[in-house]
Amino acid sequence: MPRYLLLLFFLMPIYWAYLLLNTQPFMVFDAIGYEESGRFILKHGLGAYFQTLNREPLFPYLVSRAMNLSQLFGVPYYYFLKAILFIFLTVTLVGIYRLARLLGVGRTVSGLGAFYAGVSPVILNSMLWLWSEGAALPWAVWGVFFFVKLWRSAVKCDFRRLVLFSVLSAFMFIVLLTVKAVAGVAGVLYGLPLLLVGVVYLIRREYYRAGAFVVSGVIFLGVFSSAVEGYKALNYKMNGNYELTTRFHWALYGNTVRRLQPLNYNRLMQAVLSVPRLGFCEKFYSQEACLFWSYQTSDAISEEANRYAIKQGFSDDKQRRFMTYGSFKLMAEHPMQQFLLSIVEGTKMFFWENRQCFVTYPAWMDKLYADAWPMFTYYLLWAGLSIAAMVYAFRRGSFDFVLTAVFMCCFIIAHSVFYIDIRYALPIAPLFIVLIAGMFQGSLKDRKVSV
Repeated sequence: MPRYLLLLFFLMPIYWAYLLLNTQPFMVFDAIGYEESGRFILKHGLGAYFQTLNREPLFPYLVSRAMNLSQLFGVPYYYFLKAILFIFLTVTLVGIYRLARLLGVGRTVSGLGAFYAGVSPVILNSMLWLWSEGAALPWAVWGVFFFVKLWRSAVKCDFRRLVLFSVLSAFMFIVLLTVKAVAGVAGVLYGLPLLLVGVVYLIRREYYRAGAFVVSGVIFLGVFSSAVEGYKALNYKMNGNYELTTRFHWALYGNTVRRLQPLNYNRLMQAVLSVPRLGFCEKFYSQEACLFWSYQTSDAISEEANRYAIKQGFSDDKQRRFMTYGSFKLMAEHPMQQFLLSIVEGTKMFFWENRQCFVTYPAWMDKLYADAWPMFTYYLLWAGLSIAAMVYAFRRGSFDFVLTAVFMCCFIIAHSVFYIDIRYALPIAPLFIVLIAGMFQGSLKDRKVSV
């Protein structure tokens, strides 16, 4: 790695320390809930928290540990929380570099990719606010890293290594599950091809390799699914709710009913223009029209259904089934509209490098981020690079690139039936950076060949 890049990595912690000491989170929306959850765990313990489980537990637990340190040292807890998240970011940067190198990207380009993740405005913003995405950053990139090694071991029929990497990969996705419950679906979708490839090799009578893939699939899916079902069983025992969170039916119903309202050209265009952010839609349509595609509309629909269920005397379990089955019934009645708008919703993930919010920055940074059009152009540039890198992975990348892109697709698909806030893409932002680094590495090789 070039010396200048090593110098930049050496200076990076100084910049992090500056942000840690000179920023404060806004206590709004979910941040208030996470603070309350952290304070509850601090007072009553993690076991008691599971009796009231409605949010994934890892981030509230980190908040509680930061509060504990705050009591010991007399410093506001969010400074300790930010320090913990910067440790997570360090693990993420190492994961980006290692995965890029595993995929054949050169040291310099891999290092530049990891460095960008360490100074990315949006990734740093997720270290500084009181929302959970920062705690999710390391796990997808390391899960994919071990999954690529798992796949390679299965191809080579190296049973000892495939067992090790199956467990390690599953474990990383299990940790991701404790921050983002949607990983429970994405992980299963990601592991199924192991069994399918094993069946293909079995049909081709390559029994040894078929056994390697079947064994790896059984271990990966067994470990991961056991954790998912165990998590659901614990939630059911504590709360009578056999789900990963108590918000699943609420989020699904409101978004489905809103999405499957009668669709015309203007409403479709408003959906498309809302992908980068609602403010972009408002450049062309009224605020009221664009607000239809916001979470406020979905929540209002779910709240109305909740009032109806209470009026009818539904139990909590019957209310969940009423909203969940009603959602799937609507999807079955309008499959093409559901499919189309799921694609539109999923494209929000490509805009992962988006606005900085819910953090008080130093004045010079506030002024920089307030320049709307330059920053918006910057976000569009990274969205374009992310789309191009995904296309590159499937069309020209090695199979390892495809494995990386497939997990990203599984993650996006799992989210796409719900309303997507762009921040939900942050767990796979490191994977976008890896693919972009690989795309640039490929273009550099092509240029050398052409010369």
